[in-house]
Amino acid sequence: MDKITIGTISKPQGIRGEVKVVPLTDDLSRFKKLASVYVADKEYGVKSVRVSANDVFLTLKGVDDRNKAEELRGVDIKVDRKDAVKLPKDRYFIVDVIGCDVEIEGESIGKINDILQYGSADIYVIDCVDGRQSMIPAIERIILSTDVQNKKIVLDRQAYEDLALYED
Repeated sequence: MDKITIGTISKPQGIRGEVKVVPLTDDLSRFKKLASVYVADKEYGVKSVRVSANDVFLTLKGVDDRNKAEELRGVDIKVDRKDAVKLPKDRYFIVDVIGCDVEIEGESIGKINDILQYGSADIYVIDCVDGRQSMIPAIERIILSTDVQNKKIVLDRQAYEDLALYED
């Protein structure tokens, strides 16, 4: 995938085309560095950015009134992967983790199909080979290694047995 989703437009803000963005990144200041973004596969230059404690407001070139901003409600904002923030060691983009094969002691138990973000740790949702679905916290105790380039995550068997929740 050559683009990374960094937020979703939630609504117009005011009458001059500004939009409120629900950020999908831990670093809101990253929006201040944007020169352009993709909205519905169309590239827009970024005219201005305002960041508050939890919100981001963007003004995009060519979106100059509330009606045009309203058309973008609910649409994801993406950037080229080359323009994505550099992640610290052992941190991954959600899009790169989804689809990874999950293994325990060399045996595939399923694939990551979703990541839930609640509280202190992400929750990996695994579509198991036995037809069930399990959920695990994305913590060091359970995840022995993550290799997003080869789409492979290796888990500790005992930690998985202790911590996994199943949806039957």
